[in-house]
Amino acid sequence: MNLLAQLKKGTTVLALLSALERGEVYGYGIRRDAYRKTKGLFAINEGALYPLLHSLERRGLVRARREEVRGRGRRYYGITTKGRRELRLARGEWSLLVKSVDALLR
Repeated sequence: MNLLAQLKKGTTVLALLSALERGEVYGYGIRRDAYRKTKGLFAINEGALYPLLHSLERRGLVRARREEVRGRGRRYYGITTKGRRELRLARGEWSLLVKSVDALLR
C-alpha cells in the first residue's frame, strides 16, 4: 500500500465528521463532495463509507434519519454534539501531526 492510500485511510473519519459539520447529507453526497473538493484524490469507496457511517452512529458521533425522496428511502446523516467534540480533538491532533511531519521533512 502506498503512503497516500495509508494517509487517506487514516483520515477518513476526520473527513466524514468535517463534511457532516457543514450540515446533514446523505452518503452519496459525502462521496461526491469529497471527490469534487479534492479533484478525485480523496474518493471514498462506497463499500467503506456506509460501514464507517454506521460505526460512527453506534459510537454516538453521528445520527441518521430516513427520508423519502422521489419514492426512494434515503438516510441523511448529521454530526452530534459528541461528534463535534471528537472532531475538535481530531483536528488538533491532525494539526500537530502536520506540523511535526513538516518539521521532519525540512
